[in-house]
Amino acid sequence: MALVRSAIFIFLAWTCVGVFLAVPDTFTGFHWPMLVSKIIDAWAWALLTPALLLIDRKLSSIEQNIVRLALLLLLLSIPFSLAHTFLTGLLLYAIPQIWWNPLLRPDFAVYFFLGAWQTFSALVGIIYAFKHYNRFLTSRLQLERVEKNLIASRLNALRLQLEPHFLFNTLNTISSEVVTNPNVAQGMIGDLGALLRQSLDCRDRTEITLAQELSLLEHYLSIQRMRFGDRMEIGIDIEPETLSILVPPMLLQPLVENAIRHGIEGRLSGGKVMVSAWRAGDQLQIRVLDDGVGLPPNWRMDASTGLGVRVARERLAALYPDLGEQGFVIRRREGGGTEVAMSVPVHSDGSDEA
Repeated sequence: MALVRSAIFIFLAWTCVGVFLAVPDTFTGFHWPMLVSKIIDAWAWALLTPALLLIDRKLSSIEQNIVRLALLLLLLSIPFSLAHTFLTGLLLYAIPQIWWNPLLRPDFAVYFFLGAWQTFSALVGIIYAFKHYNRFLTSRLQLERVEKNLIASRLNALRLQLEPHFLFNTLNTISSEVVTNPNVAQGMIGDLGALLRQSLDCRDRTEITLAQELSLLEHYLSIQRMRFGDRMEIGIDIEPETLSILVPPMLLQPLVENAIRHGIEGRLSGGKVMVSAWRAGDQLQIRVLDDGVGLPPNWRMDASTGLGVRVARERLAALYPDLGEQGFVIRRREGGGTEVAMSVPVHSDGSDEA
């Protein structure tokens, strides 16, 4: 049944080709013999199509050798053109009104042979152009899959670097409160457990919504509020329409931790950390600011960057390479302190388009 459907499809396709080729002749007046001649010419190719497909399959093993393939196709074009000329003549023989039969006159035979040779060459060109284009698309898709796997592996490796670093710092904070403030330490442990539970939920995801990221950050801030009390002031200014935009998980925590360390920890009077986010065109703009001592004069991104900040920068670079260096910038604030500026391409989880 499948063979019959294939045969019907081949004949219908070639019939359409024949009708299409006969269209220019209608401008000089309709001549049904010309239309029939074009269709019969196409049907002859329909009869030869299985042989064409068979040869294409046989020659697939030498497609990499272009010279050898071209020579073989050139040789095959002669018997194919002869076969097409003969088949066309046989089919036209049944219609006496069509007098330009290649089997009746040598000059017609040459004309049909050259036409068949041109058609064979065009068919071969189309087939191999399509095959090479298909291979190009396949290899491109494979390359994209490999690149995505590499990015996922790199992100996972960066996250594995970040988690022990975060846990060490947080547990060190909790341990300092266990003896002097056991109730505070107990609250810290509860927030740490909630934070770890949420981070495990998104372990296999390269992106989460900004709302989920802020929920992770809030557990971390709860721990720090218990530690610093009134010495720490945290400001959160997030545009509501940005909450569904996707960002890498655990992106804000290491940056806020870095801001607390440099903006609050070493100062008796404490300090302020500000986290803000808004949409600017097709990008989400994120800022983490502190009012600490600021960057030293000789500070450089690669040489003086801590692990948490470096990992955040590398994760953004891996996920959004098109942003370049503007995707993650650290600079001094004019009024004192440090500003971390990040850009993330806008795309959402689909539940609420930002």
